[in-house]
Amino acid sequence: MTSRDLITQTSPVHYRIEKGFVPNMRVCGEFILNDSLSSLVFEELEQHRQSGGHGGFLPAIHQIANVAALPGIVGVSVLSQ
Repeated sequence: MTSRDLITQTSPVHYRIEKGFVPNMRVCGEFILNDSLSSLVFEELEQHRQSGGHGGFLPAIHQIANVAALPGIVGVSVLSQ
């Protein structure tokens, strides 16, 4: 299973990141993207995966998942772009 398998598109613009995308996620993450941004965000994620997670910056999807792993979070971690 890849990290992409843990991302579900729930509507034409809404995506859900399931627990397990990053270690210790306490809640799911969600993000909303229009068509022009979705290809960029998923390309960013793939480039990060291909680099082995080294170099560059942390993709937006990883940042959402990391927030979902913070102690004390009780609701969904959400990003809207």
